[in-house]
This record gives sequence, structure tokens and C-alpha cells, in this order.
Amino acid sequence: MTGSRPDVRVATWRVVVPGTGMIAVTFGLARYGYGLLLPDMHRELGIDPRAGGLIASGAYLSYLAGTAFVVWGIARFGTRAPIAVAAALAAAGMATVATAHGPVQVAAGVLVAGASAGLAFPPYADVVARELPAERRAVPWTTISSGTGWGVALAGPVAIAFGVHWRLAWLVFAGLAAVAGVVAVLVTPPGRAPSSARLPRLSWSWFVCPRSRPLLVGAVLIGAGSSVWWVFAVDALRAAGVGPDAARISFVACGIAGVLASLTGTLTRRIGLRRGYLALCLALACAVAVWGFTSSNTAAIIAAAAFGVSYNAVVGTHGLWNADVFATRPSAGLAAVNTALTAGMITGPALGGLVIHVYGYPSAFLAASGVIALAMLQPPGKR
Repeated sequence: MTGSRPDVRVATWRVVVPGTGMIAVTFGLARYGYGLLLPDMHRELGIDPRAGGLIASGAYLSYLAGTAFVVWGIARFGTRAPIAVAAALAAAGMATVATAHGPVQVAAGVLVAGASAGLAFPPYADVVARELPAERRAVPWTTISSGTGWGVALAGPVAIAFGVHWRLAWLVFAGLAAVAGVVAVLVTPPGRAPSSARLPRLSWSWFVCPRSRPLLVGAVLIGAGSSVWWVFAVDALRAAGVGPDAARISFVACGIAGVLASLTGTLTRRIGLRRGYLALCLALACAVAVWGFTSSNTAAIIAAAAFGVSYNAVVGTHGLWNADVFATRPSAGLAAVNTALTAGMITGPALGGLVIHVYGYPSAFLAASGVIALAMLQPPGKR
């Protein structure tokens, strides 16, 4: 890479386009499509909120397994191999859900699909660091992070088009994952597996230190609170009397707004990472709190859009913060951040399902909002 402007532009497109596509199918479809299609699935397969929450929590466990594997996989095989495996798992898992005839098969498919997201995200931390100069990384990175929004925005219209035929929607999702995987493997700059001699030795003290602790604790809290929205948002609207198509349209609004999170890099350049993070966490907490009391179509769309942009933007700030804290090995650092985020997401749906069962949806979403607000107590350092 020569560093000239045309080469930088070409490298940016080769990184951003496949990266955004992979995050769209592994997060927006394989991971969060479950919450979108859950209302129709539980009517046919008998999945109540408690079972639905446990299945979602199981998906986050498999995500942790994928995240643990990807650090070794990148060091051993480079960045392309984990990306290829991620696409294969996403397609296979979603196809399994499409053919399920009971909660056990759904859980199996969701577990397999959930692992794909753990494999897909960390490689791009290394790809961005390797292919792009430091001063040009913020916007491409936050654009890739916003791929979740693209996936969610696509999932909603597919669900609306197929209506109660949720199995067909899952099959379409699986096909899109396969296509995105092929494109990513062919287009993403290959890069060689880094020599172990050039990598910092990974240890507990490398991952958890005074500099990383606020980032990791905040990720746990954001994961726990936001996962309640991802799993139960559509269910909550349906319970409040909002029609099925209107509930799905709100999911589309979440995805479209989430794409705006690609501007997070520009925002943090203007006001700083610390201020940007605090503002986005506050917006996310408010969006989740409002959701529990939403019963009109217009309010649902506005609240969903607020959640979509703030959630994806907070995840984007995690990536930028990670680049500071774990600069010597960004993919391993991002795997640690994603592990912390997912640790929260494991507990969120299971506890949220119990709270919903006993106290109802408003109480669950208020509690989730409070958990997110706690993340504001330990923001990034001044920058």
C-alpha cells in the first residue's frame, strides 16, 4: 500500500463494502432476526416469553464461543478464514430455524447462527488497522459497525412481504448470508496471519487492566439493557395492541436509523469520544425506557429509530475506544469487548423474560433502561 489517495480509496471500498455486508447478515439477520420473527414463531411452535428469552440467551453463549475461537483463528489462518466460517454458520443456522418443528430445533438453529456474529466482527478490526492509515479509520470502522442497521432494515421488509410465513423469511435470510460470505471472501484484502513473534502475549492482565476496565464494564451493561429490546421489542408492541405489520415497520425504522450510526466517527471527531459516548448512552437509555409504554404506530417508529441509531453508534464508539485501549492487537481487544457485550446479552433476555412474565413489558424495559444508564458512570478518558 503506497499511501496515495487513489490506493486509500480502493482499499477503503474493499474493506467497507464486504465488512458492512457481513455485519448486516450476521448481526442484523442471524442474530437479531429472531426477535423480529418471534411473535409468529411462538404462535406456531409454542414458544412463550420465558422460553424465547432462554433461546436468545443461548444464542449469545454461542456468540461467546465464536468470539473465543476467532482470536486463535485469526492468528493461525489470517482474517479471511473466520469470515468464511461466519457466513457458513449464519446460513446453516438460519436454514435450520426455517425447517424447525419445535423449540429444540429453533434453539439449535439460533445457537449456530449466533456463533457467526462472534466470528465476523473481530477480523475487520485487523483489516481496518492493516489496510487504512490511522487518520482515515474512524469513518470506515463506524460504517462497518453500522452494518447491523442495514441488516435490520432489510429484515423488516422481508418479514412484511412473507407475513405469517416466517419460514420463508428465514430461508431468504440464509441465502443472503451465503451471498455476502462469498463476496466478502473474494473482495476482502487477504492479509497473512501475523507472526506470533510480533503479537503481544495474551493474558488476563492484558485484557483486563485499569485502561480497559471502564470499556469492558460498560459493554456488559449496554449488552444487558439493549438485548431486552432486541428480543422483546416486537412482542411488546403486539401485546400493546399494535398490528403485526406496524410492529415490523418499526423494526425497519430501527434498521434505517441504525445506518446513520456510520456518522459516529464524524461525531466523535467533532465533540470527542467521551462526550459522544455519554450522549449516545443517554439517548439509548431513553429510547429503551420509552419503548415499554409505546402503543401507537407513530411513537413506535420514532422510538425504534432512536434506539437503532443510538445502539449502533454506541457499538461504534466501543470500536473506536478499543483502538485506543488495545492498539497493539485490535482484533483480540475487540473480541474481549464483544465478549463483555455478550456477557450482558446472555443475562438480559433471560431476566427480561422473567420480569415480563411477572410484571409486564413496561417494567422490563424500564429496568433495561436503568442498566444502560449505569454505563455512563465510567466513560472513556478525555479525548
